[in-house]
Amino acid sequence: MISLATAIPVALAGCDGNSAGEKTDGVTNIGFLAPAPRNDGGFTQYALAGVQAAVDADPTLKLTSIVDNAAESQQQIDGLTSLAAKNKVVVADGAVLNKAVAVVAPKYPDTHFVLIASDLESLANNVSSVTVAVGLNAIVAGAVASNQSKSKKIGMIAGPEVPSSTAWYYGMKQGAAAENAQTQVSQAYTNDYNDVGKAKQAAEAMIANGVDQILSDLDSGSTGIYQAADGKAGTGVYNVFALHCDDNPNIIGSGIVNWSDVLKTAVTEAAAGKLPAGAISFGLKSGALSYQFCPGKGTDAQKALAEKITSQISDGSITPAEGVLLPKPSYAYEQR
Repeated sequence: MISLATAIPVALAGCDGNSAGEKTDGVTNIGFLAPAPRNDGGFTQYALAGVQAAVDADPTLKLTSIVDNAAESQQQIDGLTSLAAKNKVVVADGAVLNKAVAVVAPKYPDTHFVLIASDLESLANNVSSVTVAVGLNAIVAGAVASNQSKSKKIGMIAGPEVPSSTAWYYGMKQGAAAENAQTQVSQAYTNDYNDVGKAKQAAEAMIANGVDQILSDLDSGSTGIYQAADGKAGTGVYNVFALHCDDNPNIIGSGIVNWSDVLKTAVTEAAAGKLPAGAISFGLKSGALSYQFCPGKGTDAQKALAEKITSQISDGSITPAEGVLLPKPSYAYEQR
């Protein structure tokens, strides 16, 4: 076990075999890899915007390379290898990339890898895993959805079944129970954040079983949920990461996750050698999370409920249930 006090900041000097990752001419090169398209309208797009914001704010930073659509494991390993050879900081944007980072990072000790939305199994001195406690937002969303539901059946649809997605389910389950102990919560995984057809099928199956409130932990795949909800009176949809109120009239609100700010902070600190190796989780206190309603949506009672649940989470009155938070790794960990 390594305490936070002994977490190793990654500010490594160049060594033979990895000179391409050094600062050159006072500029820190940054590479970005994602398994999804860069313009997916969700997680990847917001993360990339955060990296770009860090670069725009500091003339000594340069985003040199973007590799997206790296859906297969070998593509991910090859992409990270290529980026690590010529960048001092490499952002691996996606929970499914933890295995690829574990393979590539030891080969490039002078490159700082910033793994987003997942942790490694063991500490690597040149890897910072950056996560957001999305399950806390899900508690609030679950309470609101339960209050909105007439059938007292709500659901969550995500892409791959990874801890950062199951946290939305467990959080919704806890929040729904806090609002009404009789509320049932379903979950479904399409294994693809952007497959509209699979998302529509999953949503149609839930609606057929009586679910009338659905949270979408998807990117462009959310369109499938909108299509399934259209024409179904009383069916509400909830997003994650950002408000998409104009995309569909059924959208009630969103568990906002400000990935752009998180990525901007992480990249800025990594480039300056101030982002520690180990695991870093952004929570409510960091300002990375909030629940917001779309304009004209949400009753006064629901808005009061959201504020109440948020306050109770913040002051510790509500303790996250099992599965709501990502498991703490057995190495350096920092909660922000």
